[in-house]
Amino acid sequence: MLTSEDKKFLAETFATNKGLVEVKVDVANLQKDVTELKVESSLLQQTVQRLEQNMERAEGKIDKVLVMLDGFTGKVADLDQENKMGSITLHRHDIQIHELATATGTTISE
Repeated sequence: MLTSEDKKFLAETFATNKGLVEVKVDVANLQKDVTELKVESSLLQQTVQRLEQNMERAEGKIDKVLVMLDGFTGKVADLDQENKMGSITLHRHDIQIHELATATGTTISE
């Protein structure tokens, strides 16, 4: 057990010891740094959560756009097929008109 003289000696020795004061300051700075890191970690987690929510909303919007594009693609394919068929029909009519004009001796203006 420590006597009162031992306690007094220890208090005087370590209270005036420059190294111990520096250690106390370093410990206080470390505690401050840890607190700041905890706050920054919390802010980072909130930012990540907001980014995830924004990504989910963007994915939903992208899905809607893709569905619309699929519909447009189908319509364009239908129009393309219709144009091809119309071109073939127009070509057949042109041939029939020329044959009819030749058969009847009619002149066709070009």
